[in-house]
Amino acid sequence: MKPVAAATAFLLGLGFLGMGCGSGNHSSMMGPNAVGPQAGASLLSVTPSGGATGVSRTTSMVFRFGAAMASGMEQYVDLHMGDVAGRTMPMNCGWSADRTTLTCTPQGPLSPHTSYVLHLGGGMMTHAGRALDYAQYGPMMGGQWVMGGMMGGFHVGASWGMMGANWRDGNGSYGMAFNFTTA
Repeated sequence: MKPVAAATAFLLGLGFLGMGCGSGNHSSMMGPNAVGPQAGASLLSVTPSGGATGVSRTTSMVFRFGAAMASGMEQYVDLHMGDVAGRTMPMNCGWSADRTTLTCTPQGPLSPHTSYVLHLGGGMMTHAGRALDYAQYGPMMGGQWVMGGMMGGFHVGASWGMMGANWRDGNGSYGMAFNFTTA
């Protein structure tokens, strides 16, 4: 197994173990303002899902949430070339009328046969002020927790601590990443 794949499997395993252990209060897996296991809205779907291959170079990325999201949360969504520390690709994002679906479209075609990473900040909040709960569905869609020590501890040339408050989740991660490869 490649080192990156082994680390990913280990981190995903830790996420699943964390969901099944303890007193039943899993608020540590959600953002800092969450209260109880169902307090945050869930990330219901990601297109393309993590691990997808042969993705169209002109695809839009679509995120569906279980509750209306707060204004400005689209600023905590990035598309990186290669890995989370890679160059950020410019894109335009817009919300559905009920703010439960975010559609992001790259400003130009993506490179062929290239790996990309969709990165959602860990502290994304709902309109009601609740933290987004990635733990419930994120790993099932191929998502990986983004930890500060991964990829040399940098995010597009800035240290992890320089990313801002809403990139950090209550579980210590910097959100969730979904890798895909273009056709």
